[in-house]
Amino acid sequence: MSIRLKPELRVFVYTDYVDLRAGFDKLSSMVREKMNSEIVDGDLFVFLGNNRKRLKAICYDGTGLLLIAKRMERGTFMWLEELEEKEITTEEFDWLLRGSTIRRPKFGAIPETPVPIAS
Repeated sequence: MSIRLKPELRVFVYTDYVDLRAGFDKLSSMVREKMNSEIVDGDLFVFLGNNRKRLKAICYDGTGLLLIAKRMERGTFMWLEELEEKEITTEEFDWLLRGSTIRRPKFGAIPETPVPIAS
Protein backbone atom coordinates (compact mmCIF):
# COMPACT_ATOMS: atom_id res chain seq x y z
CA MET A 1 0.00 0.00 0.00
CA SER A 2 1.26 3.46 -0.76
CA ILE A 3 0.06 6.94 0.11
CA ARG A 4 -0.99 9.33 -2.63
CA LEU A 5 0.71 12.66 -2.11
CA LYS A 6 0.60 15.77 -4.27
CA PRO A 7 3.72 15.77 -6.48
CA GLU A 8 4.50 19.37 -5.51
CA LEU A 9 4.67 18.46 -1.80
CA ARG A 10 8.12 19.07 -0.37
CA VAL A 11 9.50 16.16 1.69
CA PHE A 12 12.41 16.58 4.11
CA VAL A 13 14.24 13.80 5.95
CA TYR A 14 15.75 14.52 9.36
CA THR A 15 19.42 13.57 9.12
CA ASP A 16 19.80 11.91 12.56
CA TYR A 17 18.09 8.86 14.01
CA VAL A 18 15.29 9.60 16.49
CA ASP A 19 13.63 7.87 19.43
CA LEU A 20 10.25 7.31 17.79
CA ARG A 21 8.27 7.19 20.99
CA ALA A 22 7.97 10.89 20.13
CA GLY A 23 4.55 12.10 19.11
CA PHE A 24 3.05 15.21 17.54
CA ASP A 25 4.52 17.74 19.97
CA LYS A 26 8.08 16.40 20.07
CA LEU A 27 8.33 15.90 16.30
CA SER A 28 6.84 19.30 15.48
CA SER A 29 9.28 20.97 17.91
CA MET A 30 12.15 19.11 16.19
CA VAL A 31 10.95 20.47 12.85
CA ARG A 32 11.02 23.99 14.28
CA GLU A 33 14.21 23.80 16.35
CA LYS A 34 16.46 21.28 14.57
CA MET A 35 15.30 21.61 10.95
CA ASN A 36 14.65 25.38 11.08
CA SER A 37 11.27 24.99 9.38
CA GLU A 38 7.65 25.63 10.24
CA ILE A 39 5.27 22.66 10.35
CA VAL A 40 2.36 24.88 9.21
CA ASP A 41 4.06 25.50 5.84
CA GLY A 42 2.56 22.18 4.71
CA ASP A 43 5.78 20.28 4.04
CA LEU A 44 6.21 16.62 5.04
CA PHE A 45 8.96 15.81 7.54
CA VAL A 46 10.32 12.27 7.86
CA PHE A 47 12.11 10.72 10.85
CA LEU A 48 13.77 7.30 11.10
CA GLY A 49 14.08 5.32 14.31
CA ASN A 50 17.34 4.28 15.96
CA ASN A 51 17.11 0.67 14.72
CA ARG A 52 15.82 1.67 11.22
CA LYS A 53 12.73 -0.55 11.69
CA ARG A 54 10.40 2.42 12.26
CA LEU A 55 9.59 5.60 10.40
CA LYS A 56 7.35 8.52 11.27
CA ALA A 57 6.36 11.44 9.08
CA ILE A 58 4.46 14.55 10.11
CA CYS A 59 2.80 17.34 8.18
CA TYR A 60 0.11 19.99 8.52
CA ASP A 61 -2.76 19.47 6.05
CA GLY A 62 -4.51 22.81 6.61
CA THR A 63 -6.85 21.55 9.35
CA GLY A 64 -4.43 19.84 11.72
CA LEU A 65 -1.34 17.71 12.09
CA LEU A 66 -1.12 14.37 10.32
CA LEU A 67 1.22 11.70 11.70
CA ILE A 68 2.21 8.73 9.55
CA ALA A 69 3.91 5.77 11.23
CA LYS A 70 5.34 2.62 9.68
CA ARG A 71 7.11 -0.38 11.23
CA MET A 72 8.99 -2.77 8.96
CA GLU A 73 8.16 -6.41 9.71
CA ARG A 74 11.09 -7.67 7.61
CA GLY A 75 14.19 -5.73 6.71
CA THR A 76 15.02 -2.16 7.65
CA PHE A 77 14.82 1.30 6.18
CA MET A 78 17.89 2.66 4.39
CA TRP A 79 20.85 4.10 6.28
CA LEU A 80 20.56 7.87 6.68
CA GLU A 81 24.25 8.10 5.83
CA GLU A 82 23.38 6.86 2.31
CA LEU A 83 20.90 9.70 1.79
CA GLU A 84 22.47 12.22 -0.57
CA GLU A 85 20.04 15.10 0.03
CA LYS A 86 17.75 15.90 2.94
CA GLU A 87 14.96 16.92 0.53
CA ILE A 88 13.45 14.03 -1.43
CA THR A 89 10.59 13.78 -3.91
CA THR A 90 7.19 12.28 -3.12
CA GLU A 91 8.11 9.35 -5.37
CA GLU A 92 11.33 8.79 -3.37
CA PHE A 93 9.27 8.96 -0.16
CA ASP A 94 7.08 6.18 -1.55
CA TRP A 95 10.23 4.14 -2.30
CA LEU A 96 11.45 4.79 1.25
CA LEU A 97 8.13 3.58 2.69
CA ARG A 98 8.52 0.36 0.70
CA GLY A 99 11.99 -0.25 2.13
CA SER A 100 14.00 0.78 -0.91
CA THR A 101 17.25 2.72 -0.87
CA ILE A 102 17.12 6.08 -2.61
CA ARG A 103 19.89 6.41 -5.18
CA ARG A 104 20.24 9.34 -7.54
CA PRO A 105 22.28 9.14 -10.73
CA LYS A 106 25.50 11.12 -10.70
CA PHE A 107 26.07 12.62 -14.11
CA GLY A 108 29.67 12.74 -15.21
CA ALA A 109 30.74 10.18 -12.63
CA ILE A 110 33.21 7.56 -13.74
CA PRO A 111 31.90 4.00 -13.25
CA GLU A 112 33.75 1.97 -10.60
CA THR A 113 34.36 -0.88 -13.07
CA PRO A 114 35.47 -0.08 -16.60
CA VAL A 115 32.82 -0.58 -19.26
CA PRO A 116 34.20 -2.47 -22.29
CA ILE A 117 33.95 -0.64 -25.58
CA ALA A 118 32.46 -2.72 -28.37
CA SER A 119 34.50 -2.73 -31.57
